[in-house]
Amino acid sequence: RGIIVDVMDEALHRRMGIAIIHRGYSWEKAQEIVMSGKGDAFVTVPTPERQKYTKIGSEPVLIPTFTMFVNRKNPRLREILKVEKISDLRKFRLGHYYGSGWAQQHLAGMNVDWFPDVPTTLKMLARSRSRLDVFIDVSQVISYNIKRMGLRSKIREIATILDSTSFNFCIGKKSAYADILAKLDKTLKEMRDDGTLQEIYDRYR
Repeated sequence: RGIIVDVMDEALHRRMGIAIIHRGYSWEKAQEIVMSGKGDAFVTVPTPERQKYTKIGSEPVLIPTFTMFVNRKNPRLREILKVEKISDLRKFRLGHYYGSGWAQQHLAGMNVDWFPDVPTTLKMLARSRSRLDVFIDVSQVISYNIKRMGLRSKIREIATILDSTSFNFCIGKKSAYADILAKLDKTLKEMRDDGTLQEIYDRYR
């Protein structure tokens, strides 16, 4: 479940007539599966590394914003509220998950504890006396996971936007469906123009 699942269901299945199955893995594993040809596609930030083994659509599936998430009882909260740019995070202990190309690029050289996936990272952040100060990631995705896991009483989002990017459809070059990109881009644009994409986004606020 989630924004990306709903967008792909509408675009690929309902509008393009392609049967799809969503499977959840650790992010690192998900990328390995598409790289090997055992899976068809994922939706994420386009990077030069991913372009080596996938074809990437030009029409965004989602334009995510990156914000900070903190334990509500963090004693350094006042300091964190003063953060204005990613480089300001160097003095804090961060949490993130393996396989995030964005984190590997933007948090390089910082004090980062790495975890298998988003839920594990959030569980560590939510612990009383958590050793983590900040988890910075996609607001739309993490907010939904916090709600789903019942952690709103323990984790707070800080609304300062530190970065934004584009999540695009990346289909493996080994996939039998690698030729659908042009039609998918057209379908996503139609969904943006007719308001369907915004309706899906609004479900997760």
